[in-house]
Formats: sequence, structure tokens, C-alpha cells
Amino acid sequence: MLVERKKQHAMRASKHRVLLFGEKVYGSTKPDLSIDYCDIDIIAFPDEYENLRSLTDYDLVILDYSAFTREGSFPHLAAYKTEQEIFEKQMLDALDKGSVFIFLHYDEPVPPEDKYGHDRGYMDKQGIEICKRSQIGFGWLCHSQIRPYRLDSPVLDAQLERDEFKLYKEKWGASKNLFKPYHEGEFDDAILSLGNRYALGFALSLRRGKILYLPCQRDFHRLQLIEECLAALLNSAITYVTRISSEVPPWAIEPMFVREVDLHTQLAELETEIESIRTELEPYRTAKNLAFLREYEFEEAVPEFFTSHLSLPTSRHEKYREDFWILDSRCERITIAESKSRARGLRRSDIYSLHNHREANKLDETFPALLVANVHLNAASWKEKARQIDPQDYQIAASHNVLIARIEDLLFAWNAIMEGWIDQEGLLSLILAENGWLEVSRDGEVAIHK
Repeated sequence: MLVERKKQHAMRASKHRVLLFGEKVYGSTKPDLSIDYCDIDIIAFPDEYENLRSLTDYDLVILDYSAFTREGSFPHLAAYKTEQEIFEKQMLDALDKGSVFIFLHYDEPVPPEDKYGHDRGYMDKQGIEICKRSQIGFGWLCHSQIRPYRLDSPVLDAQLERDEFKLYKEKWGASKNLFKPYHEGEFDDAILSLGNRYALGFALSLRRGKILYLPCQRDFHRLQLIEECLAALLNSAITYVTRISSEVPPWAIEPMFVREVDLHTQLAELETEIESIRTELEPYRTAKNLAFLREYEFEEAVPEFFTSHLSLPTSRHEKYREDFWILDSRCERITIAESKSRARGLRRSDIYSLHNHREANKLDETFPALLVANVHLNAASWKEKARQIDPQDYQIAASHNVLIARIEDLLFAWNAIMEGWIDQEGLLSLILAENGWLEVSRDGEVAIHK
């Protein structure tokens, strides 16, 4: 009997103590999880906050990037301030002990850009303070000089750098947030990378412990999938933590054998080549991101695309924010343009709106007018997204001397210019002279439909 009790005690001592903190991790219903070698506590927040043990009792703690945010509140009031501060203080004690914390992210607001904020990673100062108060995951990023970014659509396929997370990454590793170090900041371990020093998932070493930032695309409406997600996450994280504890320390990675030096040199050359290819791919990723922006973001991005990618100078309309102008080399207005984004198809009212804005500017009906349409935003594939413009719509556009271009047409036009199939002057001449629908195909073929 004594031997059996000692055996049971040893088994309990070898188990990992795990905390799942808050419904933002698992949803409205607590999951039923049974993981080998894990004792799992699941604490609802704020309802069960008084039941929270000291964080030093846990080997692994999983919580949401914005675990303490009050839903529906104004940004400066968006957090359980006192509870978050206490939790952060306890995190320091637990990190001293060697605990591991995982922040799950998916669609977190980020500080606005500040082109003068070099010392802050070009993040707006007030935005930084708001995010610190409302996002517990953000404060630790600032400490480590890591800047978060937010895209309009999730990144679905980052480069896996740690095979412990392979299954988790394939099913749940997606997020609209990505991260990049600034100044002296760096990732201790890039788990899901994107090239050019960006990462979707990574680890930071703090004191004796670690903080992991992992993407997590959850479906809170299906409990079974949440349980599968958390089980995969726990198994991946525990395997990862176990492995890194026995890995060669960073200072011992430097090669010490003759053949090892040669292999490291070859590897460095290949990595440089890969990084160069990823850099070349970056403009394509940036361009495609334009096709998933909505409303104000799309209206802001389209004129910038004309300037940066198509080398056509533009200016924004002061009265109608969705309007902009294409300018000639003397900065004179030569085309009135309007950008519209729709979850479904183009609306004929969009055509009439541009026609009316041309009249409001006291321009002749022959003055060139371009409607840039980002439609079918709810599509599930490029084939669905880049559907044909309805003939009745482009016929109405032609009758009002308006030229329609889907954002996909402009992306293909830009690619055709990059490939040397058409030139920028040729594209501009079409915008100035044509009406109806400007269709550009994947291989750079141009067709005008009236």
C-alpha cells in the first residue's frame, strides 16, 4: 500500500499543471479535456476569478491576448484594470519559476501608425497606452520591442518552423495579426514565420520562463472543435516545452567541427537565397491584400496603390472621401475616380454616384471617370471573387461614360506591367479613353466591354 501511494504521488508530481483562463479561450461552455500527464484547471473570468490559484502553481497557462477586455466598452475603459495588473505581477513570479504562458491571438486591434514614432516602432503613443490597458498580450510585446500588425483577412499558411505545432497549425493556426521586432527586439524562437522578420507565432524568453504568442482561429459555436483545438494545442505546447528544455543552448549552436562549419556556410547561403525570394514575393502579398479591404480601408488604399504600384499620381477628394483624382505629370486632374467595396456584387447606384460626383464638380460628361470595384468580398475562392461584371451594369456604365475596373483587373494590370506585357502609359490611355468595363486577364490580355 505504501509503495502504491508513493507511485501515485510520483505520477502526480510528474504531471504538468495547466490553467485555461477565461471564456475567450474556450467559449461559453467549459470543454471536457483529458490529456496525458496534465492536470487541467479551467477558470471562467470574471465569474470564477476568486477561484484562481497563484500562477506559480502552474507550469503552463493559456489565455487570450485580450483576456481582460470588457466587450462593448470604450477603448480607455476596455479592461478589468486591477485584475489585469495583479495577473501581470503574478506572471513575473511564475516566469521566475520557469512557467510558460501562451497568448492566443486572432483579430486584435493595434496602435495606429505614427511615421514620427521611430523610438516606438512607428506606433502611435496614445494607441500604445490604450492597447496596454486593454490587451494583456500587448504590454509584454512592448517590453520585448515587438510590434503587432493587423490585416483585414487572416493569414492562413505561415511557414512552420517548429514541427511540434504541425497538427495545430494545419487546423487552427490562422490569424489577422502578425508581429515584427523593432530596434533591438528579436524573437527567441519563431514558430510560424512569414519572411522579412514577420511571424504569426513565436516565443519570448523572459527570466526562467517563456511567453508564446500563437494564432488561434476558433469556432466557438461547436464545442467538439474547441475541445479538439485545445487538445492539439496542449499536446503541441507540452512537447515543445519538453524538447526545448533538453536542446543545446543558443551559445553552443556555433559550429565546432570542420564539416559542420561547411554545412553552416551552405545553409546560410540557402537561407539568404530563400529570404531574397520571400522579399520578392512581398509586393504580391501586399497587392493581394488590397482585394480584401473594406470601406474606409479600401478607400484609403486604392489611391496609394495607383501611386506606389502603377506609378500614377493621385490626390484625394476633400468632400467625397471615396473619390480621388488621377493626375498628370503637371499634377493636373485628368480622371475622377471612385472606390467602392461590396460584400456581394456591384450596385448600379455606384455607377450613378460617380456620374453625379462628376456633375457636382461641374465637369463635362466626356471627362474620364473610373469606378474601382472591390466586390464579392464574401467569396470562398479567387474564382468566385473575380466574377464577371453583369452586362447590364457595364452597359449602363458605358452609357454614362464611366469605366469600371474590378480590383482584380487592376492587380492583373499591375502584374502585366511588371512582366512587360503592357506599359503604364498604355493603361492610362485606356482609363482616359474608354468606358464600360476594363477587364484584364491573368496573362495580361485587355478587353473593353460596352
